[in-house]
Amino acid sequence: MSLFLKQPNINIAITELSDSVCFLSSFEVYLAKLISLFDVQTKDLASHVLLNGGKRIRPFLVHACAVGKLKVSKEDLLKAASVLEIVHVATLVHDDILDNAEMRRDKSTLHSVFGRQTSILLGDALFSFALELATEFPTTKVCNIVSRATRKTCTGEINQNFNKGNYDLSAEQYFSIIQDKTGELFNASCSVGAYLAGADDELITLVGNFGTSLGVNYQIYDDLIDTFGSESSFGKTLGTDFESGKLTLPIIRLLESLSPEKKISLKSDLSKNENTAQFNKYLADLFIEYNIHHLCFSELETRLLNSKSIALSIPDSNISLKLVTFLSSFDAKLSKLSLNLVPNFLAIP
Repeated sequence: MSLFLKQPNINIAITELSDSVCFLSSFEVYLAKLISLFDVQTKDLASHVLLNGGKRIRPFLVHACAVGKLKVSKEDLLKAASVLEIVHVATLVHDDILDNAEMRRDKSTLHSVFGRQTSILLGDALFSFALELATEFPTTKVCNIVSRATRKTCTGEINQNFNKGNYDLSAEQYFSIIQDKTGELFNASCSVGAYLAGADDELITLVGNFGTSLGVNYQIYDDLIDTFGSESSFGKTLGTDFESGKLTLPIIRLLESLSPEKKISLKSDLSKNENTAQFNKYLADLFIEYNIHHLCFSELETRLLNSKSIALSIPDSNISLKLVTFLSSFDAKLSKLSLNLVPNFLAIP
C-alpha cells in the first residue's frame, strides 16, 4: 500500500528528521537520569517499563511543536517530553493488566513478571511522578494541560471497559472513546510544546487539534494491528480486544455491513464469547467476504489525509513540515500491516 500522503521535499525532510533524532537521543539520556529520582523500591520497576524502547511519539510531538519558536530551553522540552511519556507508559502498564497482555515491545509485561498488584501501584507511582515533574515549571499551565489529558485518558479507558460486550456500540461512540483514550494525550504533547515555545493561543489550539486527529488515527492503526498484525512483527500480545469483548473499528464495520438478520445472529454469537475454532473460522470468512480489511484501511487513509490538512494549515512552516514529515512515516507502517488480509486471531490453519 502506497501512502496517500505526498512526500515532503526529501532534503528538507532529512534535515528535519535528523533534528528530531538528535532530540530523541538526548531524551533517552534524560529519561534514564530521571530513573535515579525514583525510590529504591521502584527504580528497577520503573526501568523495566520506561527504558523498554517505544516509539516516543509524544516526546517527538513536544519537540516538533516547539521547534519553530525557539523561546524555550532544551532542558524544559526534555522535561516536558518526559512528563508526557511517563504518563503514557503509566497508561500502558494499567492497559496491559486490563487486557491480560503478556508481551509489550518484545518483552514480558510488568504484571506478567511482578504481578498485578505491584503493577497497578507502579502505574500509580508513574502518574504521580509525572505530575510532580510538571510542577517544576514556573507556570501551572503545563500541569493543567497534562492533568486534564490524563483525566480524559482514564475516562476513555473507563468508557471502553464499560462497553465491553456492547455489540450495539456505534462508530461515533467508538471514535469518542479513542479520542479520550489516545487523542487527548497527543493533543497535550503538541499543546505543551507550543505553549513552552511561546506560541499564541491560536497556534496552540491548531497544533492541539492536529494532535487529537493524529491520536485517533494512531489508535485506529493500533486496533488494526490487534486484528490484522502478527505478534512476531509487532512484538506484543495481539487479539486481546476481540478476546476481552472490546469493540474496535473492524468488528463495528463488519456488523454495519451485514443484513439485519445476519447482524442479529452474529451479535448473539459474539455475546456468547465462544472462542471455538469453528466460530473463529466463520468470523474470519465474514471479514474476508465483506472486505473489512480494505474498508478499514481506506477509512484510515481518509482520516490521515485530514490530519495532513491540519498540519499544512499551521502557519509556522517549521512545525508544519515536521508534522507532515512524521505523517509520511506511516507509509512503511501501513504497508507492513496491509499485507495481512486475514484477521490474525481468527485465522484457523
